[in-house]
Formats: sequence, C-alpha cells, structure tokens
Amino acid sequence: MEKTVSVNEPLDWDELVVALRAELREKHDLLCLLNQQTEALYRRDLQETHQLEEQIRKQTELAAQGRRATELLFHSIAVRLQLPDGALNETILAQFPPYVQPFLESLRLEVDTLSSRLGSRILQNQDLKARLLTSPSVKTS
Repeated sequence: MEKTVSVNEPLDWDELVVALRAELREKHDLLCLLNQQTEALYRRDLQETHQLEEQIRKQTELAAQGRRATELLFHSIAVRLQLPDGALNETILAQFPPYVQPFLESLRLEVDTLSSRLGSRILQNQDLKARLLTSPSVKTS
C-alpha cells in the first residue's frame, strides 16, 4: 500500500497550496510588468522602459523567492516521506490523498505554464530592446 501524507500531519497539503498560489501570484505580477514593458517598447518610450526595468528586477527577485520557497517545501515533504533525493514533484504529489492530487497537480502545472510564458516574454522583450531602442526615433520623454 502507498504511503500518503495525512492531512493531520504538521506539513499538510494546505501549506503546499499556499506556496504554489503565492508563486503563481508573484509570477503573474511579473508577467503583467513584462507586458507593460512590451507596450512601452513598441511605443519606443525609453523613460517608461527604464522605469519598468527596476520594477521588473524587484518582481523577478520576488518570483525567484517564491520559487525557492516552493522547492524547499517540496524537498522537505520528500525528506519527511523518506523519498529518494531528487524525487520529482509528480512523485511527491502522488503521496497526497487522492482527492487533493488533481488540485495540487493543476496548481503545479499552472506554475510551470506561467514560467514558460515568462521565459518567452523575457526573450521577446530583450529582442525588442535590442531592435527598437537602438534604432532611430526613440521617444525619451
């Protein structure tokens, strides 16, 4: 029989939900800032682009902190369950009660999807900066 995490244990699934939601929130906020930056880049608004850079830097750090917190929580759950070092998150989630697994998996997949979108948007914005801000007619006011 599979070992499952009991909802009565100190590190229950609610804590994982909170961590995943917090990570989603930070990444969503970062994506919003990147979208604003994209718009500023298309307008060739150098001033707004620079203002957004600092906000993006701070939000990137918050998103990274959220990611680290989630990874630490997954790791601590794996250790407590005596799973092998480097156990995949899917393996860890499979240890929770069946009724909560789909919810946890959907949160984890949403985090992964948002991470992928962030990576694409960051690359897009870097390319736009290289092309648009180095060409003539950049708006600086």
